[in-house]
Amino acid sequence: MGLIPKLPAPVSVPALSDLQRRVLTTAAPSAGASDVVDPLMPIRADKLHQMGFNDAAMGLSSAVPAASGPMDPQEAVEKALLANDTGYACQQVDSLQARPEAPSLFVQRAAIYCQIMRKQNDPASLGLDLLRERNDPDPATRDFIALAALANGETKRVPKSVAIPDPLNVALMKTVGMPAPNAIGAAPVVPVGAGGSVMIARDATRPLLQRVAAAEQAFKFGLIPDRELGDLYMQMPSGIADPATAIGMSDTVELRAQLYQAAYRGGAPAPKARAIDAALKKARQRGDYLNQAQLFGPLARDIAPVRELGWFAPEAARLMFVTGQADKGGYWLNTVAANPGIFTMPGEKEGLDLLGRIAGLPGGGDPVAAWAQASGTTNPRIDLFYALLAGLNQPVTSAVAGGFQAAPIIPLGSPSAEIVAAAAGKRRGEAIVLSLVGLGGDRAIAADPATLGAALRSIADLGLAEDSRRIASEIAALAGL
Repeated sequence: MGLIPKLPAPVSVPALSDLQRRVLTTAAPSAGASDVVDPLMPIRADKLHQMGFNDAAMGLSSAVPAASGPMDPQEAVEKALLANDTGYACQQVDSLQARPEAPSLFVQRAAIYCQIMRKQNDPASLGLDLLRERNDPDPATRDFIALAALANGETKRVPKSVAIPDPLNVALMKTVGMPAPNAIGAAPVVPVGAGGSVMIARDATRPLLQRVAAAEQAFKFGLIPDRELGDLYMQMPSGIADPATAIGMSDTVELRAQLYQAAYRGGAPAPKARAIDAALKKARQRGDYLNQAQLFGPLARDIAPVRELGWFAPEAARLMFVTGQADKGGYWLNTVAANPGIFTMPGEKEGLDLLGRIAGLPGGGDPVAAWAQASGTTNPRIDLFYALLAGLNQPVTSAVAGGFQAAPIIPLGSPSAEIVAAAAGKRRGEAIVLSLVGLGGDRAIAADPATLGAALRSIADLGLAEDSRRIASEIAALAGL
């Protein structure tokens, strides 16, 4: 209860955001939970909301009995509809239909709405016929029948007006492309925070450019999948962006969409590689590399490492290392082993060797010292890189540190010592939350090296070795490798 509020939020480092979300949404009860109340539920829901995971937060909140009783089922459906979360709304409707009592008029209307959304046109038509037979004088129901018939393809007649814009009718108005007012009986939903970007991105009534910009923000915080952002990019007008000159062009939503389109439609490996290379270089310029790596990684995996694409090898190797394809990243480095002139910056090759080692490639010696010597600079990140290797149980004897083991010292009573003690005691939730707090989310490259090493090692010792390596790889890329 004391640690969860200290978790960073929102978090844009993909591996850290993913692990933190999974911890907060776990089905495992807390130590203080009873059959009726889990005291961590509202605290977890609040942190999820801060991270932007409003749907997950709503799911936890609805599972917590309030002092005045649980949320009214109709209210839960309406709130989900107002948040443009059709999936969750229809899950609640399914639960209401499964109850033994006869469904209310609201449930009947909501069931028809969900059938339309699921393309179950025949059952929806049958339900509408039953509603018409009732000849209900309720104006909200009459509006619903007109809107649902249009949405279900039974008519092309668009209602001139909607007298009762309740949440169900407003949702249907959005579906058929009518201007949707604020729902009666509900406060206007104003998209705010990271979670608000999801609402904007999924609101088909908004301009496409606004939706794409919001989707980029949502994707940055792990709130939508890469496919959803990619689909919106593909809806943008095709442009004439040349990957060869894109690095010098203004970094706009339109340019980013055009580069994604070029990579997606590239066909031959070389054009696809040029678009991916340009997009990732632009991403590093604006400090958004890790998220764009998640977007372009799937598109790059089909490109075979060949000598003809040697110019693409440094970017491809880095991309593979950061997205969990260490072996393929190693193949890309091997394609230019005989042509080191491909690397244009001092220490770039050694930096990628070090990143590959962190990502899981085998190796020996001291890759940190090799990189430091080749780059020719006194880099403040040296301790960080040694901590990453130590956290992955790959400590090395450091030439930079005078021949001593280059692993951070863990002082008694320190945050790193608390992490180690919790992991050793198999206090899984406590150890992971302590680790995430110590890593600091988007400030992970500024974490204390001892805390960084202890967190990575403890996460791995608790059965999450893949998460530990993924976190380490992303931190290394953030730090400049």
